[in-house]
Amino acid sequence: MEKIKPVVSTVLICQYYFSQSFMPLFALLAGWFQRVPHPGKKQRFALLELGMGLLLLLLVHVVAMHYLEGFDWWTSIWLTFITVATVGYGDVSAKTVWGQVATLALLVIPGIVLFSKLLSEIVDRNAVRRERQLKGAWRWPMKEHILVFNAPQNVENYMSIVVSEFVKYPQYEHAPVQVVSTRFPNGLPTRLQDMNVLLYTGSGNSDETLAAVNVALAKVVIVLAPDPEQEDSDAATFDLVHRIRDTGSKAYIVAESIRDSNRRRIRAAGANATMRPIRAYPEIAVRAVLAPGSELVIEELFDSAGSEYRRIDVPKTQMLWGEVTSRCIGADLGTPLAFVDLEGNIVINPLGSKPAEFTGLILAVLDTATWQDEDLIRALKD
Repeated sequence: MEKIKPVVSTVLICQYYFSQSFMPLFALLAGWFQRVPHPGKKQRFALLELGMGLLLLLLVHVVAMHYLEGFDWWTSIWLTFITVATVGYGDVSAKTVWGQVATLALLVIPGIVLFSKLLSEIVDRNAVRRERQLKGAWRWPMKEHILVFNAPQNVENYMSIVVSEFVKYPQYEHAPVQVVSTRFPNGLPTRLQDMNVLLYTGSGNSDETLAAVNVALAKVVIVLAPDPEQEDSDAATFDLVHRIRDTGSKAYIVAESIRDSNRRRIRAAGANATMRPIRAYPEIAVRAVLAPGSELVIEELFDSAGSEYRRIDVPKTQMLWGEVTSRCIGADLGTPLAFVDLEGNIVINPLGSKPAEFTGLILAVLDTATWQDEDLIRALKD
């Protein structure tokens, strides 16, 4: 009986600790075996309670092996852990009746069950966490990230291009990208998940959503029009930009504006750049961040008003491209963008210091230009 006293003392000490910190030991064990959450406990404490309960059993068993079997402390710890892990090397085991009873009472029945239950809870917890992450219900502790509000219908193609463009530049190579939308209750397409694009399911009109995606710490925010076919989408964009700035965010904000007349208002609300909703060319949003003002130039490419692009065939000509550009601009004929080489290939944005041999030019000209092809040919010959 003298050997049992230290074991009983250990049990009583642990029982007192649990009664003060969690719950009485036997009620705790009963709750675990029933797989029913303890009343008043939040679910996040389930793993902690399981772990503490298992640790208690292991501690008592270690003490029991030391005093009942006469093992040294390390051997007692070794035996306890290989038993609960169901490894059982057989190099050491309890020989006395009391030692065997202690092993049965502490490890073989409750200990192994608790150990298995703990592993199961960890696996289940990770599975639930992963599901919440995929479905946009997880709050990521991000900063210096890129946020995209109101993802378009063709989100897979749009976002894959946006991400691919951003990662080309060192300052954004490792920036996390998160889509904020309510369109994807089952998660983003697999292609975007493979690109590590994150999802948060929520509306930008909610302050809770803005806090959940850490908009105040974002580096870039892209606000797309909720519906590019509805002009009243500009009102939602204005409100969202204003809300973002109210959080104290210093992010560079690019916002879509359906009506050109609303651009000034959206910029006044806090947007650094505005752009038309040209969903066929996602790169425009990236250009607006990396080269402010270039989005306006790109818009001209898709606009029938303002500038237009002409291809003019000319006699075979050889000249430095810089000289070609100088002559065309000097004669108010437009800006040469490319030339047609002798094999009919289009050479875009050639080097000005390199000689160009061509039979045609492609120029950006004003739609009000009245000059004729002969004027261009004359300018190249003079």
